[in-house]
Amino acid sequence: MSAQLQPPARPEAPAGIVPASLDQQIMAAEMAIIAREQRLRLQASRIGEQIHQKLPALGAGAASMVGGVVLRRIFRQRRGVADTGGAVSTGTSWLAQLPWAQLSAFIWPLLPLTVRNRVNPKLVAGLMATAVPLAVAHFKVARQAPVSTAPLLDLRRYAGRWYEIARLPLRTEDQCDSDVTATYTLLRGGRVRVVNSCYTRDGVQEEVRGIARATEGDGAKLEVSFAPRALRWLPGSWAPYWVLHVDPDYGAAVVGTPDRKHLWLLSRSPLMDDSQLQRLLLHARAQGFDTTKLMRTPQGLHAS
Repeated sequence: MSAQLQPPARPEAPAGIVPASLDQQIMAAEMAIIAREQRLRLQASRIGEQIHQKLPALGAGAASMVGGVVLRRIFRQRRGVADTGGAVSTGTSWLAQLPWAQLSAFIWPLLPLTVRNRVNPKLVAGLMATAVPLAVAHFKVARQAPVSTAPLLDLRRYAGRWYEIARLPLRTEDQCDSDVTATYTLLRGGRVRVVNSCYTRDGVQEEVRGIARATEGDGAKLEVSFAPRALRWLPGSWAPYWVLHVDPDYGAAVVGTPDRKHLWLLSRSPLMDDSQLQRLLLHARAQGFDTTKLMRTPQGLHAS
């Protein structure tokens, strides 16, 4: 009796698991496709949010670049005016020549993510747009030749009364309207008694007394203090008073500070002719002082 061929037996499903029908398989595939689409939508939404978060940074970077370029041109124009005034420079640095205003726009994306999440990008861009040109301008100003004083100053001849012809704006002299004078008296030990006097807008004469002392042997670099004697040891109680130029006959002088923020043109007489004034201005410009902001001091309005 010949053996009959039997169809292969189907593998039996494990106990407790029902074989999936064709419809169930199609439904599972559709669900997988739907889940994949949801994941793609979620990823696209996240990418859109990241782009939306980056837009302020990109806009701030563009604002930083534009603001930096504008400020750079402004400082360049101011520097050109100062150079025509006779400021002496020891040379420029390659750091000052770099386009910091343009490079600052690319600094923000390089910052750590933790920093960018905590700091307002517009604030950072504004600081970069202003701080970088200011720092470069300060670096260039710092490279100017230091202020030099008169080679020799005889304090005995320098003593006496001086009339203020012009000055740079000074907060401590805001109340002074006219007839500003300074009287120096040489004391023992090389110190100088200082008496500053002026008239206010109300016609009231005000007076302040202080003391000056030389900081170096030549006597042209002095410092003055108007603080009480018991407080002169405090930091900041002494201010620089440098005699930059004095005429051979001690008839006129130029006084300033090493930071070029304060300047006085003094004369032994209340009036000064224009030629002598221009000569003193040349001395001040040669030292890098901005004489365009000088204020003329009226004299003789309250002559006794």
